This record gives sequence, C-alpha cells and structure tokens, in this order.
Amino acid sequence: MKSLKLTIPRKITKQRMIEILFSIGVFLLIIIPKGGIKVAQVPITWGYLYLGLMFLIIGRYVFIKNQKHSIPLKLLICYLASFLFFIFFIFHLFFLGYDGRKGDLIAYLVNFGFLPFLFLIILPPYFSQLSQDFINRRICNAIFITSLYGIILFVIKNIFKTDIEIPYLTINAADIGDVADKYNQRGNIMKLISTYNNGNIFGVCTLMLFPLFYYNTQKKYKIAIVILALVLTLSRTVWLGLLFFFLIVYRNKIYNLLKSLILVLIFISILSFFFFSSKFQYGSLGGFVLDSRLGGRISQVRQSLEFSFFGLKPFSNVAEIVYLSIFKQLGIIGLLIYLIAFLTPIFLFFNTKNNNFQYILGVIIYVFVSMSDGCTLFIPTLAFFSFVVAMSFIKNNVNEN
Repeated sequence: MKSLKLTIPRKITKQRMIEILFSIGVFLLIIIPKGGIKVAQVPITWGYLYLGLMFLIIGRYVFIKNQKHSIPLKLLICYLASFLFFIFFIFHLFFLGYDGRKGDLIAYLVNFGFLPFLFLIILPPYFSQLSQDFINRRICNAIFITSLYGIILFVIKNIFKTDIEIPYLTINAADIGDVADKYNQRGNIMKLISTYNNGNIFGVCTLMLFPLFYYNTQKKYKIAIVILALVLTLSRTVWLGLLFFFLIVYRNKIYNLLKSLILVLIFISILSFFFFSSKFQYGSLGGFVLDSRLGGRISQVRQSLEFSFFGLKPFSNVAEIVYLSIFKQLGIIGLLIYLIAFLTPIFLFFNTKNNNFQYILGVIIYVFVSMSDGCTLFIPTLAFFSFVVAMSFIKNNVNEN
C-alpha cells in the first residue's frame, strides 16, 4: 500500500511577493483603471484604493519599524520639485480659496501630493527588486489587451450601436450608460475608449507607456494594433503625441521615419473614408484636423491672456491646455513652479548617466501633449506619469535569468 504524501507549498520569497503585488497593480491601474464606485460623487477606483493600501503597508515598515529605505538621489530631487508645486498649490487654496467640485479638489490633492510621494519616495526600492524583463512583459501585455479590447468596443459600438459595460470592472458602477456624455462623441461616431471611458485619457496614458511597448514588442502586428487603437481615439492630441514619438525615435533615420508616418497616414485615411462623412461633426478629415476652434480650446486661449503673478481668483480647475490653464489659475509664478516640477526629470535625465530612455521618453511625450490636453485631473493619468518618472532613474539590479 502506497503511503500518502502531502506536498507542502514552498514559502513565497520576498521578490515573488513583490512580483505578485506589481502584477495586481498593473491589472488594476492599466487594464481596469476606471473600475470602482462613487461615494458622494467622488470616484473611488480599485486601482487607487490599492495604491492607498500599498502606502499604508509599506509606510508601516518605513516610518514605524524604521526599515532601511534607500531612495535614488535623482528621484529625491524630482520629488522635491513636485513637492514645491504642491506647497504653492496649498498656499493658493488657503489664501484665495477653491471654486470647484469637491470631488475634483480631492483628485488634485491626490494627483499633486500623494502620487508623487508614493511613486518617487515609497515604491522605488521595491521597483528596483523587479527584473526589467518582468516589468516589460507585464506592462506590454496590459497595453496590448486594453488596445485590442478598445478596438473591439469601437467596432461593436459604431457598427452595431451596442455598448458593452461591465460595472465595477470596465466602468465605474455609477457611470453606467453615461460614457457618451464624457466627451466621447464625434458627431454620430464614438471614440475608442477601451476601459478608460474616455478616448483622450486612454490615448494620453497609453502614449506614456508606448515607448516601452514599442521597444520591447517583437511582433509587428501587436504594435500595429496599439497604433490603430491610438488613431481610433479620434483625438488630435493623441495623434500629435504619436507623431511626436516617431519624430524623436527616427529623427536620424529618414527612411524609417517616412515609413512609420506613411503607415499612420494610411490608418487615418482609412478612418477618413469610412467615418469622416456627413455624420461626423466636422464633415471631413481636413475640417477635423484644421478646426480653427481647436476643439473648443480657443476660448481657453482668449481667457488666459490676463496676466498675474500668483493668480487673482479662487482655484477652479485645470482645463485641457494645461500650461495656459495653470497660468490663468495660479499666475506666472505658479506656471514656472509647475514647469520646474514637470521638467526636472527631463533635465536630470540629460545631465546624468545610467538612466532609462524608454521611460523618460514617456515623460517627454506627456509634457508635450499637455500643450493640447494633459487630462491632468482624471484617473489614472498622473499615476502613469509618476510611474514613468520613477522608472526613468531606477536601474533594476535583479538577474534577468
């Protein structure tokens, strides 16, 4: 008679636990970033709740148990630059007040205060314990999944006029049936929104991680699918960001640059033939690209001409054209401090060694598209930005094998 053997599972190592936690974060923040609920009209997403949980768990070891916690000097400098803007923002609120929605104020405090501290101070020692290959695979797979899912939704919505919404996962439970009201319509055509519930947010967030995806994806059809998804956002901001990326990557390779631009133009031409008809709000591709109203942003330009040093009115919101909006709300001093916060990582990258080009390129792209629409307020934009800033200066020292 054979004896019964019990297999005792091996103890999970610290590195394996970090890999599991990172994978959960990728799923919650990249694949289902809008999944969650609303409390008093304030969106509470599973991804941001998870970030809060990580902060509490790690903070307990760092601040209470005095566990060793090493932070790269370059990240500390980046954080201090962002903290300077956060302090200025708090003082502006204290002296001039706030004139917007309560939920938006919470979002600004999280975006400008909590996220930089978490990603630049708390998490880097744990990111550095992951192999770059592991990070690349998780993020690249997530980008491909959300892009492919977005294309499927785009086809189903615009051909069969059917919405696919999974409450608590692909959409906030309180937003069921409201996606069309989130500036996603181009006439009778719905933008590609994927699980981000907005074409611009999906496009801007994906662009920040696109350099990593582009350099680490061998299969060309996957790259083509992600590019197609970005084009189908029907967002001029996203198109400019994509063009900007190729201009940087192929600036010294004219043939490859022209080939990439031709492929993008073919995608856009196909869209023009099928979608930019009388049903489209601009009537033609030329009318869309050359819209003299800049998609409604021209009013922001006109309203931002009033000069001030620190802002003259209570803070209300950061609109699409981020830099003009910051200038209008916080004055020329506020704009300068904001630029210091967002340009410091780029300055450090080009003046120091042993940095990660694929990530800093995501930072540069975001700084560029913010001239048109930075999606600053919305989840998970600044979480992505803080992550690519952190990874720009982390050298993963784990053996790739």
